Amino acid sequence: MDTHRKNLLILTLVLVSICCAVWVRHAHAQPWIPAAGSGKVKATVRFYHSDRLFPQTSFSTTTHSTHSRLSETQIRLDGEQGLGHGWAFVYELRAARLIKSKPKATYSATGLQDQQIGLSYGLRQRAHFADAITVNAIVPTGRTSTTPPLGVGALAVEPDYDVGIVHHFGPRLVYASLSVGPRIYVRNGVTQVRASAVVGVNPIQRVTIMGTLFFSKTLASNALAISTTPNASEFYNILRGGVGLEYAVTKNIRPLIAYEIDLAGQSIHAGSRLVAGISWRY
Repeated sequence: MDTHRKNLLILTLVLVSICCAVWVRHAHAQPWIPAAGSGKVKATVRFYHSDRLFPQTSFSTTTHSTHSRLSETQIRLDGEQGLGHGWAFVYELRAARLIKSKPKATYSATGLQDQQIGLSYGLRQRAHFADAITVNAIVPTGRTSTTPPLGVGALAVEPDYDVGIVHHFGPRLVYASLSVGPRIYVRNGVTQVRASAVVGVNPIQRVTIMGTLFFSKTLASNALAISTTPNASEFYNILRGGVGLEYAVTKNIRPLIAYEIDLAGQSIHAGSRLVAGISWRY
């Protein structure tokens, strides 16, 4: 994708995120803490491919071709479980097969990646507005001895602030959510500022079109780029956008498909990802 098209996509996604989004009734979102015994599980398979790089010296939408190709097939399980009294247990569990190809060699690694688990606590839980605080731990279960590495190799903590709004729009609801917070690596204090937004529109019955944005910026200067130090993957400067489609087979069972693209970054692979999966609300 050329720079002009990337800039248009960035602008479109930002405008969509700022605008209200139509969502199906009874939607679950992390700012709204589920009741005790209820929650959501989403299983996905993600296919990522990249043969381009963002520049090393600046955060940019421009990319250049590289002889190093990276592909990933990832299995991911995300979920939240209501615990009662305003608390919920949240998790993101991952395993993958990574393949890195160079002109004279191909390397592959398969296994667990780093896992993320945490607790959320609801602050204001109203019908049209909710916010919550989530504290996650990123557990370094992914091996760093492989080529390419499957994890960062360091424990991190990530406190997030989650906020969402809902408003009636005729027979439907208007919905938007945002999560923002730092990820801090315990071994050296390297800090990433992270933010993610999710919006959606329900144009016809049972069908929801979704839009996502994810941003990460590393603050510490001692977090070296992956291209310089292979295992120093605390350095993660990226802006990623995506669009998806979800179909409600029933009220609680929803298959989904999505496409994500790396829009901007620094000293990191630039690629795209196809996502397919299913969510179950209980």
